[in-house]
Amino acid sequence: MNSVQVCCGEFIRIILFVLNFIFWAAGGVILGVGIYVKVSVDQLSKIDVSHDTLQTSALFLIVLGCVVFVVGLLGCCGSLTQNRCMLLLYFTLVTLIFLGRSPWLSLYTPTRTPSLPP
Repeated sequence: MNSVQVCCGEFIRIILFVLNFIFWAAGGVILGVGIYVKVSVDQLSKIDVSHDTLQTSALFLIVLGCVVFVVGLLGCCGSLTQNRCMLLLYFTLVTLIFLGRSPWLSLYTPTRTPSLPP
């Protein structure tokens, strides 16, 4: 291997680490917000939202935060240690998330209504 291939591989590894560290931190923040909403739902009674909506939103944020946290942790640690198993699991989870998101994206695309003439 020449020095360009080694340098490019190291650069890609560092970029993968930094991006997954950001996702890991964002997952932790989302998880923290979800836990805060779940714990202090009574204090949030001033918000004009029903109690059930707050509970459902809190659970959704907790689940989403856990998923993002675990995926970011796998990518971060896998790229840092160059662990093949962690990187393969990371790639599989990201692929499943992407494939699971695609059908929902096509179902919920907004349709344009023709604009009314002035």
